[in-house]
Amino acid sequence: MHNLVVRAGRKAGRFLREVVPYQLHYRPTGVHPSSQELAACPGSQVAYYEILPAGTSHVHVPEDFYQQASDFGGLYSKPNRTEKVPAAAVVVLKNGRIYADNPNSVAVLAADGGLMGDISFQYTKKEWDLLDAARNNIFQQRFFQEPLEVAGSVCSLLSGGGAANGNYYHWIIDSLPRLHLVREAGLLSSIDYFLVYDKSLPFVAQTTQQMGIRPEQLLDVKSHPHVRARQLVVTTAVRGTLTHTPIWACEFLRDVLLPPPPIDRPFGSYIYISRRDAAFRHVLNEPELEAMLRPYGFETHVLTPYTQAEKIALFARAKVIVAPVGAGLANIVFSSPGTQLIELFPKNFVVADFLELSARLDIGYQHLVCPSPHASHTRLAANADHLLVDLPALRRQVEHAMLEHFTSAPVTQAGY
Repeated sequence: MHNLVVRAGRKAGRFLREVVPYQLHYRPTGVHPSSQELAACPGSQVAYYEILPAGTSHVHVPEDFYQQASDFGGLYSKPNRTEKVPAAAVVVLKNGRIYADNPNSVAVLAADGGLMGDISFQYTKKEWDLLDAARNNIFQQRFFQEPLEVAGSVCSLLSGGGAANGNYYHWIIDSLPRLHLVREAGLLSSIDYFLVYDKSLPFVAQTTQQMGIRPEQLLDVKSHPHVRARQLVVTTAVRGTLTHTPIWACEFLRDVLLPPPPIDRPFGSYIYISRRDAAFRHVLNEPELEAMLRPYGFETHVLTPYTQAEKIALFARAKVIVAPVGAGLANIVFSSPGTQLIELFPKNFVVADFLELSARLDIGYQHLVCPSPHASHTRLAANADHLLVDLPALRRQVEHAMLEHFTSAPVTQAGY
């Protein structure tokens, strides 16, 4: 019933946004394609800080993984081995506005009403891809809420897409590392407020607090989808316009979140991450899988009840991790080099997010593609498919991973 109410609310919201005219003077007047070029114009009230230059990113994708990887088009095509990476930058807008009342759009607007094309976000589920700034859905919008006026400085941690839906992976990878860019620009200590999607989410509250951000400094778009600040601070996207995770983002997360606060519970070195509390992507023969892993010393963990400190400690202490694909694997960013990951996939949902992240972190990686009793053929449906694990094949991978960790791990590991 709750999901039906939420969907009905979103449908009503779309109707209002695109049909009912209200306060149309808040609609963008056009697009500024380049923040850097606009900042160079006298009187623009925009400042641009380049933190890292443009470049090229590479990742090794084994041929067997590439052949098995899903291809849904757009950002969910076969994994990229090479990507062009735009410059990483911070943009400061005096009297800037940000509008984010739906998951597929973050509209950043300069004082003159122009949409900042290179730091706004526009996405379409139809093509599963990013859109050109001129196709940001704010241009189809007709109903605009009055902005919250903030006399101080506001730093946006909004990333759009999965981040807007409260996805843990996108918060860790696409939102939090923006603070590194702001810090490198010398602006972090001057920020009065930080704009997030939902400040009530435990992982949002706990990670920001660990970084020294006070709860009263958090604003969220659930309450304030339209904000105008005396000084709006926005960064370019952490992963540019494509999919590769920059090593600087991983190093920042480790720098600010390790070691975690002390915890009371001990964790072992061999862990299996269960999705039994999730709505989808269950391991159908999980009891048999757990029984197979137990003699090797594996413990089963369900991440939802854990505090952020416990999640970090769990992955930081792990030597071998077995898990079905899921957002919780973003926590490998806290694992030591030499840790081994075995990722389990439903047949038609094989994605490279954690293969790519493992490569950045010097983590050993294996994958196992598993049958799905009712395999789906679209991304949205395949994402939810359950999986049946081939236990003899997994046993071979576990034994290989344990041997690899023993022979390749550093002599001294972080003791978190």
